[in-house]
Amino acid sequence: MAIFFTADTHFGLNDYEGTIARDFRPFKTPKEMSRKIIKIWNKQAGKNDVIYHLGDFINYNFKDKESYVECLKLVKKIKAKVVLILGNNEKRVLRYEFNDDFKKFKEFLLNIGFADVYEDDLYLELGGYKFYLNHYPKNHKDGYINLFGHIHGTGFVKKYGFNIGIDNHYLSMFSEEDVLRLIKNRELFDENVYD
Repeated sequence: MAIFFTADTHFGLNDYEGTIARDFRPFKTPKEMSRKIIKIWNKQAGKNDVIYHLGDFINYNFKDKESYVECLKLVKKIKAKVVLILGNNEKRVLRYEFNDDFKKFKEFLLNIGFADVYEDDLYLELGGYKFYLNHYPKNHKDGYINLFGHIHGTGFVKKYGFNIGIDNHYLSMFSEEDVLRLIKNRELFDENVYD
């Protein structure tokens, strides 16, 4: 079983300006973007692998409220098991579509095809390191390697961890090996580089 990490796919149907244009993603339409990302991922990961998606799997905002169910169902096209940690877009769905009932929202997501769902965060141990996974870099935890998303292509390496969003890895996911290599590479530099 291989492990992968990603965030901030922002699958949606109606918000071209919000993700594609803003993040300079090389697509004409959101549907084209979704197809390409899933194709890349299915080459990276198979049915026995696990993807930790650290939030904003979908768009849900004033420009793209209607497509959230259809876009959540894209998880069925992904070969690997997807574990979702809610991002701010899923938190809006939780609030406005599920009345802040996380249990009900989680059940809905599991029925759609997600392998597991976490409301805020998750702790893991890999390769002798302790990891803290969540959507927001501001919520980092001392004593852990923090993996996060939310800030798209900005702020890739921080003193406390890494932004593993797809805008930092050519729309691909970061593998466990990629993350461990990032840790080793970061140790080569003076700590003051990350202030």
